[in-house]
Amino acid sequence: MLALPVVQVWAGVALAATAAGIGIALVRRPRAKGPIEVVARKNPAKGTQVVWLIGTFLAIFWPVGVFVLPEYAYHWPAIPDFPSSWLLQIVGVVLGASGGILFSRAARALGLEMTPIIQVRQGHELMQTGPYRFIRHPVYTAIVVISLGQTLLFLSLPLAGLTLVLLGLAMYRARLEESLLSASPVLGATYASYMARTGRFLPRMISRR
Repeated sequence: MLALPVVQVWAGVALAATAAGIGIALVRRPRAKGPIEVVARKNPAKGTQVVWLIGTFLAIFWPVGVFVLPEYAYHWPAIPDFPSSWLLQIVGVVLGASGGILFSRAARALGLEMTPIIQVRQGHELMQTGPYRFIRHPVYTAIVVISLGQTLLFLSLPLAGLTLVLLGLAMYRARLEESLLSASPVLGATYASYMARTGRFLPRMISRR
């Protein structure tokens, strides 16, 4: 198992990268040219939206706890160490970084369409650039991968439970989005074709007819 100071170095790097990514996204985010009209919306079950937002925040900013409350944020509850546990933690670093990069690319592709609300706006265009060329919900994939990476890096059972919750909510929200877009009179046919050649969370190896 990696020593706490080593893990704190990784946590610091992750926080710095997150802060830089947020700053760049805010600077580059396009500005709406006028009022935005919502033409259709799918409301998730009561409470799930809040759980999704809080869970996402905890998964991304868990490294803060490694500095503030390391006895609870790192290797808690304590489980017996095992050979090559450090290697599992390195895998966690790679997953966390990969998820962060995917999140950044997806957010950049979405632009003004980046919102936690499941809705269709006036003039909505189906996103098929960046990671959306291959998967329909790269933001959800990124959040779950980041949470899984943090779980492995910090050897945290609470984070493992959070990852499962986020995975379940991602699947639920993805179905709502797909139902909404498939029923759209403007995007329905295009979205059906898009679904046939892309995967929900991972790239599809073979396109469906």
